[in-house]
Amino acid sequence: MKKISVLLVCVLAIAGSLWANGAAEAAVYPDRPIEFVIPGSAGGGSDILGRTITDIIQKYDLVDQTITVVNKGGGASAVSHGYVNAKSDVNYYLLTCNSANMLSMHVNQSMSPKGPFTPIANMALDDILLVARADGEFPDWKSVEEVIKGNPGSLTVGLADDLDAMALALLEENANVDFNTTAYFSSSGEVATALLGGHLDLAILNPVECIGLVEGGRLIGIGSFAPNDMEPPFEATPTFKALGYPKVIMQMSRSVIGPAGMSEEAQQYWSDVMGKVAATDEWKTGYIDRNVLQNQYMNTEDFAQFYSETEKMLLDFAKKLEIL
Repeated sequence: MKKISVLLVCVLAIAGSLWANGAAEAAVYPDRPIEFVIPGSAGGGSDILGRTITDIIQKYDLVDQTITVVNKGGGASAVSHGYVNAKSDVNYYLLTCNSANMLSMHVNQSMSPKGPFTPIANMALDDILLVARADGEFPDWKSVEEVIKGNPGSLTVGLADDLDAMALALLEENANVDFNTTAYFSSSGEVATALLGGHLDLAILNPVECIGLVEGGRLIGIGSFAPNDMEPPFEATPTFKALGYPKVIMQMSRSVIGPAGMSEEAQQYWSDVMGKVAATDEWKTGYIDRNVLQNQYMNTEDFAQFYSETEKMLLDFAKKLEIL
């Protein structure tokens, strides 16, 4: 009887050990679905970034969990930030981020009480353009400059975020002009729609947000804030540097962050996943080349330093221009 009891104890011990190991194995991160939160509406630059990353992850089975893209536009990213800040299980949420979001976090005071957002990876650098309707009255910067200098404040420019406002303010300061900048929209898609509908004279957009409209002959680039000449279909768009304003240079980072309080394990996990995404041909040709971006992947350590330096530069610049 004693032998049977001992045998039973051993069996139960082995079974318990196997169960514990199985449970531990099942709990390997991530052990449940992920939400990829986009601080903008469908079709905008942030939305394209998030969906491209998600599609590549799913195509190559880089993550053993479902990733759902969730659009939370509005409030210059405040809605999306508030959404993830309210979550307790912060390891299961990702957000797209760009330079405008870095600034709007301070403008909207949308930081979490837990602290700053968690840097995961930078994915690309994006240029900024001043664009007009192809069938409108402004075929180039000279035509814009003549009107705006003759009648300051007469031209309305569509903006989607604070970085757009900073870019326009930088141009105004250096070109000594004054636009009407009251036309703020919740997304770049809305800006493009308003411009095409004749409700705006000009707009600030990124290449990824207007490339199809430029290729389709509906919009044209008036001037680029890029440091160098751009690739097709924007090769005919002069840089403001070439137009005589060497200080009018600004680019946007496109990156991925996590909520405040994300674990180091989750942070490193997603940094590695983003590195694998950035190494695929689909990313290099289907996203970077297709949207005239600069491929600039940075892992979590490098991105954290870049984020800190960029954030400081933006805040200092915003205070100088009295935007913040």
